[in-house]
Amino acid sequence: MQNSALTVSNFLTERQIILLDGRKVKVPLFSTYSLVNHDQLKIPLKFGIFVKKSPLDQALANIITDMLSTHSIKYISTILHAFDAWTLLPDFKYSNAIDFTKLQLLQKIQSSYPTFILPILRKLSLNFPNLVDDEVKDFLNNPTIWEERNPAYFKLIVNDPEKGVFTKQELENLHDNLNLAFSQKKLSQYDYTLAWFVIATGARPVQLSRLKLNDINIIQNDVMIKMPLAKGEGIIDQGFFLRKAPTILADCLIRYISKFTQKNIDTPLFNLNPTEISKRIKVIFENLDTYSSRLEGKIPVNAYRFRYTLATRALANGASDHEVARLLTHRSLSCIRYYRASLPELQKPIQDALAEEMSFFAHAFKGKIITSLNDATFKNSAIADFFRLAGKNIGSCGTQAKCYQNAPISCLTCPYFEPLIDAPWGSLLDHLLDDQAKEQEERIKEISTQAIEAVKEIMSLIKEI
Repeated sequence: MQNSALTVSNFLTERQIILLDGRKVKVPLFSTYSLVNHDQLKIPLKFGIFVKKSPLDQALANIITDMLSTHSIKYISTILHAFDAWTLLPDFKYSNAIDFTKLQLLQKIQSSYPTFILPILRKLSLNFPNLVDDEVKDFLNNPTIWEERNPAYFKLIVNDPEKGVFTKQELENLHDNLNLAFSQKKLSQYDYTLAWFVIATGARPVQLSRLKLNDINIIQNDVMIKMPLAKGEGIIDQGFFLRKAPTILADCLIRYISKFTQKNIDTPLFNLNPTEISKRIKVIFENLDTYSSRLEGKIPVNAYRFRYTLATRALANGASDHEVARLLTHRSLSCIRYYRASLPELQKPIQDALAEEMSFFAHAFKGKIITSLNDATFKNSAIADFFRLAGKNIGSCGTQAKCYQNAPISCLTCPYFEPLIDAPWGSLLDHLLDDQAKEQEERIKEISTQAIEAVKEIMSLIKEI
């Protein structure tokens, strides 16, 4: 046991804890009590659901109590409510360990509750391995294997806050921090391209390891990817699906490939085996300063999480099973129904994954301001607004890849956009506000809000120059 605080052999009934706000409090391990949070609200903590004589309950009580030092009181309260709902199920049989029968019961409680329970079970497995059955350990640690072996549990997998689908907040946070790290030269072109490849395509590590240089075809700045199938050989398209790279990935690939000194067709694109790719992706994101609001901590990342996110959000936006199967390079539709089964519990999707272009930059201006088109990264890349500003230029595009976004509005939230300092930003803002006031559809209003906020940020930055 690395953490002495988690030791339960001494049968403590009370612990002293330092809360997030610095308060030192004595808390009982096996009684229900309340704590006042930062909003001066009294939050009930149902630790009375745990029994002192049970080694399993002792361990759980200590693990959750420890989290009072790292998480909000409200978050801990929700965890305890989730455990209460789970353990009160008629089929929940008392034992000294978490076995697979208990794990199965997670599918019978409120859909949001397993997302609070699974991280605790993972802590339990790590710190008290004797209290978790081997089969449960395997499920908690290797969900990607269970995806194929026992897809009935896929619903739990994709809704796992540490292993499953990203929320809107998490995805935006990952994108923002990835782009920031690259702009600050804290991330190599190799790592930036690899990260965006897995984000944009949802490719498995084994597929990334099989990619060759000749699988990337650049035709007039359109980038096509011959995505190798992960399993078997040559049933469809002789072992690959043809995919068009979205703009951000296309630009990454154009820049990345241009650095190859020898362009042999058999040259590996990333030159790593699947295990090395999995580790590399994990390390890339671990080194970023990410934050998950639902976990109240750093965002755990693995390659498969982007795959799950891409698929479930595509389905939520109306994609057919066949379209999603092709998106994920599945030969059959059999697995897609398990993605679809998870949809009722997923949060509102942030983009249409099957659109001609995936809009990943959806909430803030991230580019650089230029004084004239002569300062633009690329010549002949001016962006004008013909609909609202009678063809006046508002900036330039800093990418070489073809873009299929709705210019110029989508440009405002793209990190490659280079706005002109003397563009009529006030007039554009007035037009956007007027358009939003007339719009009835909430989804379009949200897009307008993002563009409006980006213009406001540009105007604020210009004032500071």
